[in-house]
This record gives sequence, structure tokens and C-alpha cells, in this order.
Amino acid sequence: MIKPVQFLMVAVLTLTISACAQAPTSGVIVGKIERDLRWGDRRANFDVTNSTEDLKFLTVEAEIEFTGGGLNPHRRTIAHVILPPGATETVSARLYIPGNYGTANGQIRIHDVVDTLDIILPSQKCFEDNFMITFHPPESIQPYLEVELTLPPRVDEHPDFDNQLARLMLVLLNEGKSLDEIAAMTAADTAFVKTMYEAMQSDGYVKWEEDRSVLQFPLITVDEAEQAKQMAEKVSDSLVATVRGNLANYQRVIDSLITTGSLSADSNSFLDGGTILHHPYPVIAGLLLWWDLGQSFITRSAPLLIYDGTDECNAHIPAYMYAVQGGAYFNGTNFYALMSNKSRFGISFGDSLPVLECEENFIRVGQQKRPARFTFSSESRQETFTIDTVLVRPALNALKGEVDSLLVDTYFQLRDLATSFGHAKASYGMRYWFWNLTASRTQVKLVQQAVLKRRGNGQFKFTPHRGRGLRGKKG
Repeated sequence: MIKPVQFLMVAVLTLTISACAQAPTSGVIVGKIERDLRWGDRRANFDVTNSTEDLKFLTVEAEIEFTGGGLNPHRRTIAHVILPPGATETVSARLYIPGNYGTANGQIRIHDVVDTLDIILPSQKCFEDNFMITFHPPESIQPYLEVELTLPPRVDEHPDFDNQLARLMLVLLNEGKSLDEIAAMTAADTAFVKTMYEAMQSDGYVKWEEDRSVLQFPLITVDEAEQAKQMAEKVSDSLVATVRGNLANYQRVIDSLITTGSLSADSNSFLDGGTILHHPYPVIAGLLLWWDLGQSFITRSAPLLIYDGTDECNAHIPAYMYAVQGGAYFNGTNFYALMSNKSRFGISFGDSLPVLECEENFIRVGQQKRPARFTFSSESRQETFTIDTVLVRPALNALKGEVDSLLVDTYFQLRDLATSFGHAKASYGMRYWFWNLTASRTQVKLVQQAVLKRRGNGQFKFTPHRGRGLRGKKG
């Protein structure tokens, strides 16, 4: 077995602020902290003494945050300690350090709280220890770090993949490297690499086949991405021309619906299931390019439920997984989530990736097979439209015209490209990546050519009208 290479690590410890010890009213004394500052699930151990005659409830926070790099993972753990009067306890705080190069700032904070279930208040902090660690990449891995690897929306931000080691592992596994070789190349502990691999394997992202590990999704190289982007540009040009040419037909459908009384002429009647037709941007960007054409291209007749069985925070999407080299130039910017389950029903669409604020323990919630709660940040707040799928269908048909043959031809071209680069097929994941690039470029061109005017912040929510579903294209 190859012995794991030790990190070239610089740890700079700043002044420890021991407010508990300095504040006589607190009566909590913290001893010397011993830290294990290596990648992985580590511990910070120290003694804490209650010098008072009162029972103490303490909340211990341990936080690590990388800054200044392309990937800046952040981890925070919380532990609770009940300290009887006059007692001394040894605390072992969990300190999770993600596999990332660069500089990480760390803090260990202790809060003297009334109840461990309460929200922590700044005034309750009675101890803070600050430190800084720098992890230097080995020279052998530097060329890999210079090629940015991007994953699907929301997966890209998940703690499983928001760090450099996880993404390096995908590339190195795809090259046929063993776990021992990966540990040696990245200067990581073999045990830590094995733990990360087992998590990927459990999630269905890698599989042991014969004598090697094989990714269960496409890793798209720069050369392949370049050829696919050229194809996406051509397809988006065709889609722009189609939409431009069919806008008059679209307006005639709207006029007809108003004449027959099926659609209100009031563009602000938001409870009307067809009001969205008065607003072409969300119709074309969200409903036409994704709910209609995106589904047709990626899954054909099956609903495009990218986050089915998961949620946008946990984002476990093995069926739609991909990794692409080359950075933003080769990636679309759209976000699309069709949800149809007991707790949620509707479509979220954004022409840019929204900022979501997930509940703190969302990973544990997902492990319990429950959808995690989240909110859209203030800058990503959605505009909501109620959709009658039967009512909007004629307008969408008028917009797309005879575009189905274009989608079929594009699929076969993408399949041929995929197989020429060694993929078994053009998987859902590859089609999802390609369509996001195509749809994003189509929207940008429509706005640049003044065919469309972007609406608001580009974030929309579509909810069904009077029970009409959104799963299929026909409602």
C-alpha cells in the first residue's frame, strides 16, 4: 500500500479570546485546545470547567471556511454540553475540514445558553478561539486544478462536491486511478479518500466494474464540450428564428382566446390560468424551452423531474448527473425544477441560478427521506403565475411550430458525439447539460435581438390552476 503523503500545511493561530474565563459572572473556564488540523472529520479536544454553583448549558460551535479560491467550502457543527456545578468535562468538538486547498479560517465558539434548543444569541458567546490553516497542493496535481470542473445546478453547491478533492477524485477515477494513487497524488489520507469514495458509491455516482471504478455519469472533457457548444449555438440560432417567426401566430392565439372569453384581456389578473400568456418572457424561457421542448429533448414523453425523490438542497440526481470541464463558458445558466409529490406541486424556473437558503440540517433530513425546507433568498424571490395547461397549450404550439424534427436531429448528433468520445450513450445527464446550454443561449439571443424583454429578476414559479397538473405537456 502506498503510504499517504502528509500535507504541507501552515497553521497560524491568532489570539484566543477567553471571555468565559475573563467574565466572573460566567464562571466557565476553558482549558488548552488540542486540534487535529487535517482534512476530514476531525476533533478539537479541551476541558471546560463550571466554577459556579449553577447548572450550565453550553453550546459549542466549530466552524471552518475557505476563502479566496475558486471553491470556498464552509462547514459548521454544533454540540451541546450540560455541565453540573463545580464539574470539569472533556469536550470533543467535531471539526470537519473539507478536502480543499488554500486558506481556511477556523473558529471554536462556546455559548452560555439558557436552553440548548434556543436560538444562539451573540450576547451568549463566552469563548472564541480563532485559527487559520493553509493547505498547499502538490505540484503533480496543479495541472488538474487549472481545469475547472462543473456539476449540475445545486449539485455544484452540495457539500459532497463543493470541494476540490471531491472533483479531483471524479477526474482521477475517470482516468482509472486507484484510491491509493489518488491519495498520493492529492496529499490526502488514504482513509479520507476511501470515505469519500464510499459516499459516492452509496449515492450511485461510481461503481466497481471488473477491476476498476467507473463513473456512472458522463465526464465531458474540454474537447467534447467545445464541439457540443458549437452544436448548441446552431440549435439556439434555429430556435431563435423559429420563435421570432411564430410570434405573430402566438398573438393570434391570444386574441382568439380573448374573443371567445377563455382568456381575460387583463394582463394583471394573476388568478387567471392564462394570464401568463400576456408575458412572453416566462412563457418562452420557462414553459416553451423547458416544460415543453426541454422535456421533449431530455426525457421525451416522461416528465422532466430532475429532483424527483430528493430536493433542491440535497440534490441527489444520479439519473441527471454530469461533470463538464472548462468552466462557465461551456455551461448554461438556467434552473428548472418540476415537482409533483405530496408536499410540493409546481415548477420553479430561473434564467440564472437562484440562491437558496436551506435549513441547517438539510443533509440529515434528506437521509431520513424527507424533503428539506428552504427559501429563495431576497435577490432570487420568484414571481408566481397560475397556469392552466390546457389554456396555454395552443399558444405554445403556435410558438414552436415544426421544431420537433430539429430536436430529433439534434439528439442523434449529440449521441454520435458522445459515443465518439467513449460514452455508451447520450444519457439524461448529458442531454440535460446540453439543453441547459442551448436554452440559455436561446434566451440570451432573444433578448439581445429585442425579440424578448427580460422580466424582473428572471425567477418564476408556475403553479397549477384548478387542479390541472404540470407533469405532462398536455396538462
